[in-house]
Amino acid sequence: MKITIFTPTYNRASKLNRVFQSLCLQSCSDFEWLIVDDGSADDTEEVVRSFQNDETAFLIRYLWQEKGGKHRAYNRALDQARGDHF
Repeated sequence: MKITIFTPTYNRASKLNRVFQSLCLQSCSDFEWLIVDDGSADDTEEVVRSFQNDETAFLIRYLWQEKGGKHRAYNRALDQARGDHF
């Protein structure tokens, strides 16, 4: 059963490693991690790309959008999620 784990973010590059490390420790890896960046001006994209370059047992998807608020990030994630559960 596939699950989408969603993280909305805005200028939180320094916080994403903690989430990444937690996901790497999960015993079940049948999920995707969907990150929707709501127009960050920090190095969020580079941080996520470094995660994607690691060999993980789960898919990491990164979507950037112009700043529009957390509600728009959620709506986009719901649109783009590939998991059976969100």
